[in-house]
Amino acid sequence: MQPMRCVFKLGVLVTGPYWSPALCLLLAGFSALTYAQPHVSIAVHTGDPDLVFSSGKQINRVQAAQAALANCRSTVASLPESEPPGVCELARMDDIVVTPATKLLPQTPTPLFLWRFQHGKATVYLAGTIHVLKESLYPLPQPYLDAYAATQKLVFEVDLSRYPPAEVQQQTMAYATLPEQSLRQSLPSDTYSQLVSAGLIYGLPVGQMQAFKPMLAFQQLGLLGFIAMGYDPAFGIDHYFGQLGEREAENILQLETLDLQLKLLFNQPLDVQTAVLKQALADVGDIEQSTSALVRAYFNGDGARLLSLIEEQAGEHPLTRAFNAQLLDQRNRGMARTIQAYLESDQSYFVLVGAAHTVGSRGIVALLESAGFTGTRIASNQTIPELQQ
Repeated sequence: MQPMRCVFKLGVLVTGPYWSPALCLLLAGFSALTYAQPHVSIAVHTGDPDLVFSSGKQINRVQAAQAALANCRSTVASLPESEPPGVCELARMDDIVVTPATKLLPQTPTPLFLWRFQHGKATVYLAGTIHVLKESLYPLPQPYLDAYAATQKLVFEVDLSRYPPAEVQQQTMAYATLPEQSLRQSLPSDTYSQLVSAGLIYGLPVGQMQAFKPMLAFQQLGLLGFIAMGYDPAFGIDHYFGQLGEREAENILQLETLDLQLKLLFNQPLDVQTAVLKQALADVGDIEQSTSALVRAYFNGDGARLLSLIEEQAGEHPLTRAFNAQLLDQRNRGMARTIQAYLESDQSYFVLVGAAHTVGSRGIVALLESAGFTGTRIASNQTIPELQQ
């Protein structure tokens, strides 16, 4: 099974890397901030609009979201089985309305971020995914499940099941720790002040992160922002398929390595890390609108809109745009080469990558097609043939 993944920044909802449970573990022992202003979240039950649950006053938005959802779930669990089906969903984060799943999901059949490539005896289903979702956005469109059932190999960006958790944490610590100075000393004073303010709202213990690089703060702030809106890595699409547990170890592959992703994040020059963190702090006030726009574009199969949103979130600074190119274009080329090798085999593969890796002229789909492989995009109302043994 796949361990739970942490994610970062809004754009990386659909790009990755999304691998690091170690980052959750690094911060798990930090004490809660007790001097922040109180926050209140509201949850509802999708099957009964009269079931509304408040978190009560909490010290940050993450704790408020978790309390509201916990109140909803514990109450629903005690209801008679005759109650209408549904799940608990966050409806409000302080004074911010959280867009419900009903307004994010399409009402008619749509093209999916799912392509079938065939060459000789090989078949590859390439699925663009979102690395963190909420329960109310399930079930997934059936063709994703059918593609999984119709293939022999399951392929992730990184297969965390092959890395012992202690090794992941040790490697992460080695890459994420500052060689000198502190986090505060490494950042401009105004950026650090903005980080502290955002940390108070979302429960990021900035004062206890002084040994770590800005990129770790960047990642964790993004993760906490998603959780504060009721999103959860446990409902990420990659995590969903990893938890099915229906593939033997030899049939679970990876396009990249943990070391490659760690280097990509934490070996960036300090000015790049600072610029990326600044951009994330500038975006944090629009986190609900940005997240909802990305999720809506994904479930409605709107690749052009998704690509536009990713480019917007990269900002205008040359350093953030260069980092985004590394995160997407550079990795796309490497992943496409590995998928081409799959297409030269006699096996079938279900390949999961962040959806932003699939779109645009430099996306994996375009790269495979320019190499001579024709992809067929699958719609939500199409049927995928079963695996032939």
